[in-house]
Amino acid sequence: MTFDYYASQLKPIGCGSCRNTSEKLRGCTACKCISYCNVECQRRHWRQSHKRECKPMKANKQRWEELAAMDLADPECGATGLFILGVRLGVGDEQAPMEPELACKLYEAATQMQSPIPGGHPVAMLHLALHYERGIGVPQSHEKAYQYYKAVTEHPRPGEDTVNPAFLALSRFHRDGLGGAQKSMDLAIKFYTFSQSNAEEADEIQHLEQWWISSGGVSNVPDGTKEEVINLEP
Repeated sequence: MTFDYYASQLKPIGCGSCRNTSEKLRGCTACKCISYCNVECQRRHWRQSHKRECKPMKANKQRWEELAAMDLADPECGATGLFILGVRLGVGDEQAPMEPELACKLYEAATQMQSPIPGGHPVAMLHLALHYERGIGVPQSHEKAYQYYKAVTEHPRPGEDTVNPAFLALSRFHRDGLGGAQKSMDLAIKFYTFSQSNAEEADEIQHLEQWWISSGGVSNVPDGTKEEVINLEP
């Protein structure tokens, strides 16, 4: 699953009946899998389908929670396994329920492990940054989002498909001055330019920094770059 696809699927949990996300939702006390705006929505959904789905959903939720707990407690479980499980629970799939809070715990653990990727799992850092930016599964925090996006770009081997979305995010954060990032169009343009590169490792990112200085920085970017940065969306 690509990061772009994951980002497109990561949405606030809505009412199980009307799909509204603007109201404060209350969960089904039995399965804790579905939430509702109000009693009317809950009753309607119960009659429509949840009456027969509640118990199976509860059992499935418990099974995945137990699996996640086992992996988190297993010192032999590597960062990749935690990350893969986090992806499935982050947005849900045909078998796994959508459990973004649990997914974030798995991602956080993966960022701290040094096996099999020294420096922590960079894609887990990227996903966790997105969760913090949107406030899904964790309290919204642009500060923590910025820290994790930045951590990706400082990772020894982040990989091209991971570091480029992080550079794009840093461009937005510097453009808008979010999360403690210096509000600077020059920095926003710099990171946007970096996001168009093929850098995969720390030394290649360092070469980008050196190239940026020697080439004249903002003064040497193509026409229209500033407009592209202005139009970047989360």
